[in-house]
Amino acid sequence: MATIKDVAAKAGVSISTVSYAISGSRPISEETKAHITRVMEELDYRPHAIARSLASKKTRIIAILYPAVERTIGLSELSLITCAANAASALGYHLVLWSMTSNDARDLDRLVRQELVDGVLLMDVHNNDVRIPYLNERNIPFMLFGRDKSCPNESFVDVDFAVTVYQAIAWLSGKGHREICFLNQSKETHDSGYGPVVRTRDAFTVFSADLRIRGRNEFCAADAAEGYRKTAAILAETPETTAFIVMNDRILSGVIKAIEDSGKSIPSDVSIVAIVSSEATATMFIPKITTYEMEGRELMELAVGQLIAKLEESYFEVPRRLVPCRLFERMSTGPAPEKE
Repeated sequence: MATIKDVAAKAGVSISTVSYAISGSRPISEETKAHITRVMEELDYRPHAIARSLASKKTRIIAILYPAVERTIGLSELSLITCAANAASALGYHLVLWSMTSNDARDLDRLVRQELVDGVLLMDVHNNDVRIPYLNERNIPFMLFGRDKSCPNESFVDVDFAVTVYQAIAWLSGKGHREICFLNQSKETHDSGYGPVVRTRDAFTVFSADLRIRGRNEFCAADAAEGYRKTAAILAETPETTAFIVMNDRILSGVIKAIEDSGKSIPSDVSIVAIVSSEATATMFIPKITTYEMEGRELMELAVGQLIAKLEESYFEVPRRLVPCRLFERMSTGPAPEKE
């Protein structure tokens, strides 16, 4: 394996000149830099990442903050993180996942003090998110994947939850469904101010009324058994329900089982649409689930790209971007059954 000493010897320059060419910490001529670069390629020399970061004071590492301990990482979340890693890699950066609580800046403080990363991408953003003022006070570059209504001036990239909910209701309505239940995430998550849960609940209430749908808004903990219990109770109380909109991938198996155990079939009697989901989740089940899927690649290219633009001082004030989900029709939906 070639060393920096080997590069210097073959290029006919000093070791310090090779170091300056790599780090950019001191000016050298473009001709000399190009010559050193050619020699490095010939020898297949790769600069040591830690040494390079010490010289430049940049690690070229960004962190994505996601409270996996609180919420766990499902297939949809994993897909987003993978898209973020790919977006960072395409721009010459590495991405690391930091799992910590979302409502306590102390964990973040311990990590930031180590100076291991150049910038931070915040996921799972809550209203009055304590991490935002913390990062602002310390001039740490960051980007929001989500929104905090208490910080309206912060740039963000987010799913357009309101439009996605409207599209799902309107699409089911077009198939004749008039009694629709929305199974959201848990009440505790809603009460904590988690934006997606708050916004989808409000949107479902407004749009179901606007479209003259008899809508039922329900919370459900992220557990298959709870999904079964909640769905069974809804079908017992309101058997005229013909469709479920679900924003909680972890309960889908329970929802399917409860519908089947009630003597109904999918989609002849009851349809299921999962929103803010992913193909990986949808294709795990029988029947395969109709989904409104996040545009993960577009979202993360925007979020990561703008964070890195901040780091490289080429940032321009653009992103307050909302991207709706995209419909993928599969076997879990059909026309509403005809009333007898």
